[in-house]
Amino acid sequence: MGQLKKLAGQTAIYGVSSILGRIINYFLVALHTELFFENELGVVSYFYGYTALALIIITFGMETTFFRFATKDNNPKTYHVAATSVILISLLFALFIGIGTPYLSVFLTTKFDQAINTQMIYWLAAIVFIDGATAIPFAKLRMENRPIKFATAKLIAIAGNIGLQLLFLIWFPAIHNQEFLAGLAPIVDTFYNPNLGIEYIFLANLISNSLLFFLLAKEFLQIRLSLDWSVFKPMLFYALPILITGFAGWVTNELDKVAVAEWSTGGVFDQGVYSQTFKLGALMMLAIQAFRYAVEPFFFSQAKDKQAPALFAKTMHYYYLLALLIMLAVCTNISLIADILLRKPEYRVALYLVPIIMFGKLLFGVYINISIWFKLKDQTAYGILFTLIGAVITFTGNYFFLGRYGYISSAFTIVAAYFAMSLTSYVLGRKKYPVPYNFKPLVLYTIVVLVIIYISYQITLSNIWLDNLFNVLLTFGFTWIVYLIERKRIFKPIE
Repeated sequence: MGQLKKLAGQTAIYGVSSILGRIINYFLVALHTELFFENELGVVSYFYGYTALALIIITFGMETTFFRFATKDNNPKTYHVAATSVILISLLFALFIGIGTPYLSVFLTTKFDQAINTQMIYWLAAIVFIDGATAIPFAKLRMENRPIKFATAKLIAIAGNIGLQLLFLIWFPAIHNQEFLAGLAPIVDTFYNPNLGIEYIFLANLISNSLLFFLLAKEFLQIRLSLDWSVFKPMLFYALPILITGFAGWVTNELDKVAVAEWSTGGVFDQGVYSQTFKLGALMMLAIQAFRYAVEPFFFSQAKDKQAPALFAKTMHYYYLLALLIMLAVCTNISLIADILLRKPEYRVALYLVPIIMFGKLLFGVYINISIWFKLKDQTAYGILFTLIGAVITFTGNYFFLGRYGYISSAFTIVAAYFAMSLTSYVLGRKKYPVPYNFKPLVLYTIVVLVIIYISYQITLSNIWLDNLFNVLLTFGFTWIVYLIERKRIFKPIE
């Protein structure tokens, strides 16, 4: 249990930056849906969808590669080579986008039938560079089990982003319009442009991300720029399958962020509604992201232990239970959450997607657990197979069904893709690295949760306070039952 307690503790600390940070960021959902129209937020979602792809390309699997080689060879050059290669590619990518920005702006303006400011694309290119350049220093913190510094840096950047968006979108416009602090208007007007709107979302992100260079100064100063081929060559061969996996993973994870704008009949208007609804369903990602930060180095560090398979099975079991509880809590209270976060009624027309999206993301966490075997066995090519399966399902589901059935097809493809990936990985992994997973109780728990969610959707009390209390009691009741069933197993040592 000592290893699981350590993992739980580190997951909790990573969760401070991931969960608390994203919860704070959900305030921006309310702000954005209050200020901007669906097509405007659709463009923001579209750009950030491709930003995720750019980050996969410029890091090219080097984070996982760094974990593997740092624990395997204990060579200090591993950090220098990994960081140098990612920083160099990040810089080249940003320069390439910067040079092509005028042409991109014209193309996208025509495509979306709304003006796309060149400044926005320049700022986005700089954001991509910073995200890439800081990837390996952040990975180093994870490798060294320093979650507090990791979480602190992430939270400061998040807080800076929120503060700057409040300045650019609320306070500066109010001062400019002399609604308050009118005496500051001449000063504010020297750098505030009232013609900019969603562009300030990207500028705030850029400035806040820039703080990471100072927060990670020690890690950057430790980098000795080097591309020692004897060190880089085996890392590159290990990383390339992960890069391909990452690209296919982007199709599975992020394609819907751009596909709705490309292939649905509503275009960026549908994209705006879907992207904001998706954020409610992606509340599941709060726990998964925190878990993933902690669990990758944990799996690698425990791999040589003879009790590792039983430990991994137990880790999977309690991840799934936690994810189910989060899904239940969100889905039974989705109307209340939506009223708080989605400020305009036109953004609340697709709440029926939330349970589907959340279950799909839950299965993503299952895949993270089940797929660790091919990384431990240095058979990362299998990752290509699994993510290609997910990518084909995602692309097919979106391309062929978005135009006919709308964005519900995007939600269902999330579930189908991650289920297929998890199942395939489990079947092949049983032969390569057997782990004694016990799925029967998890299936039963899932059925119960889905029934409870269905009941909560069918029963609506006339008094809003009683209705919310009823939904909260459903969640706490199930949680207490699970605890009574699982408490003996939780504290039972691994044999």
